[in-house]
Amino acid sequence: MTGFTGATKLGRRHVLRAAGAAGVVGSLSGPIGARPAQAQMKLRFASLYPPAHAASRTADKLAELTRAKTLGKLTIDVFHNASLGGEREAAEGVRSGSIDVAYSGLPGFGSYVPEFGVLELPFNYNSLDDVKNVVDRISRSLEARMAAQGLVLLGYLYDGPRVTISNRPLRSLADFRGLKLRVPQTPLYVQMAQAFGASPTPVALPEVYSALQSKVVDALEGTPTSLFSSKYHEVAKNIARTDHIFFVAYIAMTKKLFDGLPTDQQEALRAAGREASAFNLAIAKEAVGEDLKRLEAAGVAFTSPNKDEFKAAVAPMKEKFAASLGEPGTAIYKEIRAVSGT
Repeated sequence: MTGFTGATKLGRRHVLRAAGAAGVVGSLSGPIGARPAQAQMKLRFASLYPPAHAASRTADKLAELTRAKTLGKLTIDVFHNASLGGEREAAEGVRSGSIDVAYSGLPGFGSYVPEFGVLELPFNYNSLDDVKNVVDRISRSLEARMAAQGLVLLGYLYDGPRVTISNRPLRSLADFRGLKLRVPQTPLYVQMAQAFGASPTPVALPEVYSALQSKVVDALEGTPTSLFSSKYHEVAKNIARTDHIFFVAYIAMTKKLFDGLPTDQQEALRAAGREASAFNLAIAKEAVGEDLKRLEAAGVAFTSPNKDEFKAAVAPMKEKFAASLGEPGTAIYKEIRAVSGT
């Protein structure tokens, strides 16, 4: 998902260890797609967050559904906490074949399909249901764009809204002026922070906690679930309900591996992906409300800035960003506006 970066040598060791323990009938050392078609196979899924996170629970649900639908002939081992690498590394691993399945947003799979960034522009949607409606409307196009990059799109993860946690209260757009705001290092988020008047500050996600604690950054934006599960509220006690982004991330696997599976297993994986996506939407809605309550109970103070100020500030940036991606970007942007009315 957006902003979980930073591969480690430990992650690569886990990849090798996972391959050795996979238990696949036949060798994994050959080229992708060369695995015996009828072999009992175990796939590796790179999950970025702790097991309690909605995205991680969805990865586990996909594994459960896949096992059931294939009667155990195809199974998935899920590696949580970015143990197979950060977001970029997970996506790169899937594309190269060193990892079988992963979920990722703009910093990962989005780097191969830049027009996906339009789906994550600020104030595109009013709810997670708006996101789903847009995805449903253009899903075939999204699948085709991923396929062109050697990836099979199995499902979606829905999340948001993103809010802003900080070491001082943020009551209006004016309070963002000069704010050292950690954002994912993608052009969309950097441009958004600049439109807010903030100073986008690059910090790898595993280092954000200490950066907030030491005031290397003043603030971080993210979803309530990510903020709570990462315990940022221990070192930053203010949240502004900017609610600036609802978004979708993607569950995908390498096309060469998928194409080498028996047809019934391909169909089972696609069906499992659809059901896991529906499961994710339901638990994501619940998680937002629950984690906002948990953050409040932990002593976090909330403010509610006027969102119209923020919408006006980013409006020119949104049009420019979509146009910079040419026809693919503007086409997706038109679909979003038609569905959500933003």
